[in-house]
Amino acid sequence: SMEQMTPQEFKASIETIMGFGAQRKFARLLGRDDTTVRRWVSGARKLPPEVPLLIAMLWERHRMGLPLDVNIERAIGELRKEVDQPSA
Repeated sequence: SMEQMTPQEFKASIETIMGFGAQRKFARLLGRDDTTVRRWVSGARKLPPEVPLLIAMLWERHRMGLPLDVNIERAIGELRKEVDQPSA
């Protein structure tokens, strides 16, 4: 499942979606350090749970030819809401 994304799957996904310089672009998109993303790719660091969800969203936008410059904070907020389903 997407939740169990391997470092190889992560690398392949962002490279397909973002093309050349994918790791750097993905880091910028998240407002994270390039080093962090490199550690996710190498498997030295575990992928945060929202990353596979975010990639699923980017895949969808990529497939539909939509721009990838999404508001990440808002997107992650929305994804967390869907995951948590708090009883209002």
